[in-house]
Amino acid sequence: MSRRIIKSIRARITLWQLCILAAVLILYMLINLAFLWHEELSELKVSLMDDLQLVEGFLVVKNEKGIVWDGPQGFLFHDGNQLWMELRHMDRGLIYTNLPDESIHSILPSPTRKSHDHVFRSFRLNDGESLLVLQSMHQVQGQWVEIILGRSRDRMATVLSELLMIQILSFPIVLIFAWIGSFFFAGRILSPLKAIIAQTKTISAEMLHKRLPVENPEDELGQLSMTFNELLGKLDRSFKQTRQFTADASHELRTPLAAIRSVGEMALRNPRDVRACQETIGSMLEEVDKLNRLLNDLLSLARSDSGMVEPTFEIMDLGAVVQDEVALIKVLAEEKRQHLLMEIEQPCQVRLDRSIFRQAVSNLLHNAIKYTPEGKEIHITVEKTDEGCVLDITDTGPGIDPGHAALVFDRFYRVDKVRSRHTGGFGLGLAIAKWAVEIHGGRIELRSTPGNGCSFRVCLPRAKQPQTAPKA
Repeated sequence: MSRRIIKSIRARITLWQLCILAAVLILYMLINLAFLWHEELSELKVSLMDDLQLVEGFLVVKNEKGIVWDGPQGFLFHDGNQLWMELRHMDRGLIYTNLPDESIHSILPSPTRKSHDHVFRSFRLNDGESLLVLQSMHQVQGQWVEIILGRSRDRMATVLSELLMIQILSFPIVLIFAWIGSFFFAGRILSPLKAIIAQTKTISAEMLHKRLPVENPEDELGQLSMTFNELLGKLDRSFKQTRQFTADASHELRTPLAAIRSVGEMALRNPRDVRACQETIGSMLEEVDKLNRLLNDLLSLARSDSGMVEPTFEIMDLGAVVQDEVALIKVLAEEKRQHLLMEIEQPCQVRLDRSIFRQAVSNLLHNAIKYTPEGKEIHITVEKTDEGCVLDITDTGPGIDPGHAALVFDRFYRVDKVRSRHTGGFGLGLAIAKWAVEIHGGRIELRSTPGNGCSFRVCLPRAKQPQTAPKA
């Protein structure tokens, strides 16, 4: 409810600071009062002990009267404070008292006859005055005397009440100054946030290259700005990739469509025989086939980006899956008189979605066949290593320059754009292969030396074998 009422973060910070400060001040006041009360009480006890030594010096023994008070009559003053006193012989009764109307002895427990056994108690006179009473025993020439001394606690109560009044009166003043200071410094602290808000309002889809100011990268606001900047960078790259993807897809679609239209228009202008019409239709069907493959690739990438693909994993042997795919694509290699040499060193179990993973194997094999010269060899190896299960597809083509190696997995990227379009490639095969491998928790790597071919390595984690129950 408070967040709905107080919408400003600055006001909420100030309110929380005031609440914490008020709680700390109240706790400080209570501790201060308790400490002062303890100090005043200790000082009062020390004064009573000093008074006790003074009183003991005025007790004398007279033969005819026994123990008598030989000090001044009436009230005794010490340190400017009034001292209440009552002296009582343990056998003969009262010796001396300056109490006006009552005996402290009547309400105190009987003392034990032990020298220097001091007991402090509280006592209140009929007029309401509060006393701190010291009860002690003193021996004078073998005779025991009970000494009861009392000092007023009103001064201590007055000091404590005055301190409490001062603290209560200063409490709202401190809170007012604290509120002003907290509100001011909260504004100073949150001023970078206003700059972030103002800068954020100026950023649109066309201005994603802008970045928020970072005054102090070590504090929370600086980290917030850096997080927003990272997000803006990702959005900027995503928008650029989307625009590039749209432009490349449009370009790739326009090329076969233009070829179909051109061939059709030429056929309509120049009537030919049946064979010529068949060749024209065949050319058109080839372009349609390219369009179909391009649309299938685009659909695969779109599904991967949207997260709509939910793979169904099964434990199977990697070598068997690759071998089946090689058997399907072998006819393309035979057309170029190429030799697919496959070597499976040992079985290796992996968790695969066969329909997805075969796209990776198929695209890598197509890529190898496409760039391997006629009559050359393509090596396919499946092995088990410490990393997991590894598939290597190595061609004997021209290889890839190191400057292009980091970009070959980007969409619509071609090392040689003219040759790739001539051979029917769209620059999507390796991007799909990378997605198909990564969705299985693996990785794909390129190793290439210009003039010595390329080697694509696929590393997949080994599947954990289900534990079988021990035989009885």
